[in-house]
Amino acid sequence: MDETGPIGRRERKKLDTWRAIRQTALRLITERGYSNVSLDDIAEAADVSRATLFNYFRSKEAMLFDADPEEQIHWEHFMAGRPADEHPWASLEAFFLDYTGGYEAKLRLQKQLQNEAPTLDQAKQGVSVRLHTFLSTWLQSRLTDQGKNPDEAEFLLGVAFVAMGTAFGRWNATQDFKVFHDLIRSAFHWAGQGLLSS
Repeated sequence: MDETGPIGRRERKKLDTWRAIRQTALRLITERGYSNVSLDDIAEAADVSRATLFNYFRSKEAMLFDADPEEQIHWEHFMAGRPADEHPWASLEAFFLDYTGGYEAKLRLQKQLQNEAPTLDQAKQGVSVRLHTFLSTWLQSRLTDQGKNPDEAEFLLGVAFVAMGTAFGRWNATQDFKVFHDLIRSAFHWAGQGLLSS
């Protein structure tokens, strides 16, 4: 699917189907538990054939972790809108708050499944690599534009991912989602002390 510009009616219909299947999968897994939902269950509830299901997702894990096809366009627009003189650390905090804000249901489910299906951690790696690549490229460019060393990008990004992991680890999925965002802000505050003054 072309992610570089506006999409036509056919591609939009495919995207709507992709999202409908994923939403159905998230709902069923939330209601019944990961191990109690089969691909056939998802196909039936989404009113698509098993073959159609596999045209969109290679596995049940992919329904939890594959990025929305338009997601990177949103990332690009969001980061393009950050003030040119904003410290990259503050930009990263804003990015992760925006990013997680669109995935409350998915993040709650992933948190709940940590104990039930620990092997799902491997499935998350593809998403992390894609996100890391995007943010690394953006950070190097922003640091260069601000007259700073672009080699600092990997350091900043590494600390940011640790901060996010800490916030997610401390959050309980039964809590209000605002608690998770407060934990992200706190983690970025503590990890970023000294960075924002440089």
